[in-house]
Amino acid sequence: MKRYTTIFLAMTLTGCSFIEDRSQEPVEIIDISDGTRSSYKGGSNQQSDTIEYTVRTGDTLGSIAKKMLGNAQRYLEIAKLNSIEPQAPIYVGQKLKLPSKGLILVQPRTTKQAEIKPEQTTNVEEQRSEMDALLSEQRYYEAIEHARAQEDLSDNNELQEQLIIATQNQVRLFREEGLTGEAEGLLQILIDDGRLSDSSQQILLSNLAALNVEQDLAEAKQLADQQEFDKSYDILLSAWQVSGARLESNALFTGTRNKVSENYHQKALRLYRNQELDEALIYWDKVLTINPSDDLALVYKDRVKSLKERLDSL
Repeated sequence: MKRYTTIFLAMTLTGCSFIEDRSQEPVEIIDISDGTRSSYKGGSNQQSDTIEYTVRTGDTLGSIAKKMLGNAQRYLEIAKLNSIEPQAPIYVGQKLKLPSKGLILVQPRTTKQAEIKPEQTTNVEEQRSEMDALLSEQRYYEAIEHARAQEDLSDNNELQEQLIIATQNQVRLFREEGLTGEAEGLLQILIDDGRLSDSSQQILLSNLAALNVEQDLAEAKQLADQQEFDKSYDILLSAWQVSGARLESNALFTGTRNKVSENYHQKALRLYRNQELDEALIYWDKVLTINPSDDLALVYKDRVKSLKERLDSL
């Protein structure tokens, strides 16, 4: 009943587990023609089709593509060039080939620069400013990547809150585009991250459960349209047990419930007229289980109770 799909988003969010903030550190580029350190110069007749890049802490295929090639979506090119799966994890020190086409030019690190050690602690104000900017610009996917790349994610409640906000908005966008599988995959990746607090985990789990319920409701509607009312009811009941009254605002649930309930009312009324009261009650009880305020079921249930009392007194 649940439909889980592997998604392209998992590809770029998978990366190294130990993170440093090295956003200001220049990148070494190794010329693979002779293995020496050099700066890349475009337009040369001797230009190679690829350059070599050494993976550093915090890197993912997506972040490398964005940093070196100017577009995170080019992670697929990197994966293909290195004969690895796009979702495969990469590790610190790993050598990757990058396409030279579109490479962002950088200068090699000087001796003086090499002696400067990066700061070991994240600048909280800069971090907050970066997340605020990404959220305000609705760049939710980039905000998620940025948050996960921070070394202090597990201890920074504010950063986790911003990560949750970015995730919920990205999930919403996926749902609007009909990309339910991608939304599931994103939530599952973050749930499995292991650095989030229990409260953050619970929020993500709740979002995943709600997403799964929505998938089930789509199936329930399809079954009801095919007049498979009992199968549809079973799904509605399961969804109600998970989400309860919150589903009253879900048009997919209420619309399918109305169709199933109408069918059950008709069956119950026929049984009632034939004085098969116990059988009629079964259907009205089913209706009331997924809609406790169904007026018709409540009225007829009271009538059946009164009628049975009169019959028993004879």
